[in-house]
Amino acid sequence: MLSAKHINKQYEGKTVLNDISVDFPDGKTTVILGPSGSGKSTLLRSLDMLVRPESGTVSFPDLSIDYSRPISKKDSFDLRRKTSMVFQNWNLFPNLTVIDNITTAPITVLKRSKEDAQTLAKSLIKEVGLAGLEDRYPSQLSGGQQQRISICRALAMNPEYILLDEPTSALDPELETQVLRILEKLCQQGQSMVIVTHNMEFARLVSDKIVFIEDGNKIYDGSTKEFFGNPTPRTKEFLSGISLDEENDKINQ
Repeated sequence: MLSAKHINKQYEGKTVLNDISVDFPDGKTTVILGPSGSGKSTLLRSLDMLVRPESGTVSFPDLSIDYSRPISKKDSFDLRRKTSMVFQNWNLFPNLTVIDNITTAPITVLKRSKEDAQTLAKSLIKEVGLAGLEDRYPSQLSGGQQQRISICRALAMNPEYILLDEPTSALDPELETQVLRILEKLCQQGQSMVIVTHNMEFARLVSDKIVFIEDGNKIYDGSTKEFFGNPTPRTKEFLSGISLDEENDKINQ
């Protein structure tokens, strides 16, 4: 299990995360929700040191990182071996082909042979429905295709946890659905994931656990069924606001 304990983070004197403690169960999908600017992406990124809090710990059964102390290169490397991030804007290398985007890290970081890395990459590309596109460059792909390749790249590192920061927010509804289907399949396969998303229906469908963050504070930490089925006054207000925003978007289209 991945655990974050007593995480505190400030930006320019403003508290972004206030003593946040959360467990992320192994083999399950945890979705982090909250209004814009709540700190949810900062919490996600603190799990693999893309953001470094002032204090708190991130730990696995065989590894613990204390942010209030110096962190060795080995501990930093070991943490990032256990997690893999998927960003909202894909972050593929534009000068590399699809297959090279997927195989570069396994070859250089995990020291896999080129043959083994390419065999795995081709299998992953086929699994996400993009067989035949191995030699294309990111600019030759749609946004949905690029995000699926980004997910393949994360899976190729064989992480214990995949971390996804608004993985579909830059996509139109049709492309978003393509990516969400891939993530739903990973959930069914028991891949441990932590996802920040704006898509409430997806969160309801795939998550085992919801963490709700607002103004840097943890407001809710529990089952998905309870969050949606028996919301607190604040979470009910949040869900109602999301629904209203979605209806307004449809009216204005």
